[in-house]
This record gives sequence, C-alpha cells and structure tokens, in this order.
Amino acid sequence: MKIFTAIVFLTISILAHAENSNESVFDKKQKITQEGLELYSSNSEMKTYKKFGLGVSLGTTTGLLGLNGEINLDRYEALALGLGAGPSYGTFSLGWKHNFEAQYLSPYSKVGYSKWFNSSGKNATDSDVLKRIFTDEELRSGKFNADFIFGGMGIEYNQLEGDLAGVNLFGEVIMLSEISKSTFIPTGGIGIIYYY
Repeated sequence: MKIFTAIVFLTISILAHAENSNESVFDKKQKITQEGLELYSSNSEMKTYKKFGLGVSLGTTTGLLGLNGEINLDRYEALALGLGAGPSYGTFSLGWKHNFEAQYLSPYSKVGYSKWFNSSGKNATDSDVLKRIFTDEELRSGKFNADFIFGGMGIEYNQLEGDLAGVNLFGEVIMLSEISKSTFIPTGGIGIIYYY
C-alpha cells in the first residue's frame, strides 16, 4: 500500500508541476537544431528534455516479459516501474535508476523491489527464478508469493539524433534477493524503451 501511495503522490506532483507551467506532461519535448534536426550531446541532456519512457523487456525484474516505464526526475535519476508475466505468474517492480554521464553507450545502476506472484492457479515450474525459491510442489499448486529486493547494473545505447532520438536499447544483470528466505538469485535481461 505504501508503494501505491508513493506512486500516486509522485504522479500528482508531476501533473501539478505541469499545470503550473501551462504545459501538458504529454507534450513532446525536443531540442531541435537550426537545421531542423533533433540532436542531444549526451544521454543526460536527452533525459532533461524527455521525462517519460515506455518500453518492453525480456527477463530482468519483471519476469519473462515485461512492460516498463521510466520517469526521469533529473539528468541522472529516474523512477523505474514494471509490470510483467511469465508462465502462470505475474510480477510488478518499482526501482530507482542512476544514469552515469556518457554519450551513446552509457552505464547505469538500479535498486528496488519486485513482487512475483501466482496469477492463474496453474503450474509455474517453468521459471528458473521461482524454482530456486520454491519446491516443485509449491509451484504446481499455484500458491506462491515472492518478495525481492534487487540491485544491478546495465548498459544502454541511447539514440541521440534524428527521427529515432529517444530510443534506448539496454541490457542488465540483476541480483534478486528473496526477503523471507534470504536467497540470492542472479538474473538479467534485455529491452527497449522510447523516451518521449
């Protein structure tokens, strides 16, 4: 419930800021050169213009397939949200991402919380992550709930110029730690985000 409250508060704050500045949070913000080309000198400059990102991922903290969003709070810090699924389970995650200054290829670090839960009452024995925490019997019964704290790092390619400016391809390695069982599970994934 605290996580939901924090998300609602953050959303209201962003909307209130946009209302006070007479612009919509959905207005596309760009840096256009005199020649009419969208161009940024670094990933951090791009993220000062483009505040929201939406994309998909395979693996990472959202399970097999995830829908990811990012809110760039400033040049280097972002709030990362995710919803995902895998065979017979669902996930959501909330994290903090720190971007390091760079140009096209830039490193980042990430920490946060992720919850993996039964979503259908069916067999979830196909998940390598869940098999490291729960027995086959628990996964077959469809009664499981995992709470993870995670930390990790990754590298992203940022398109900084042209019509595709704002496209971000990333790969990351993550260490999941299940809270109640003190189990550490390495995982990773890839994905794409478009910053608006």
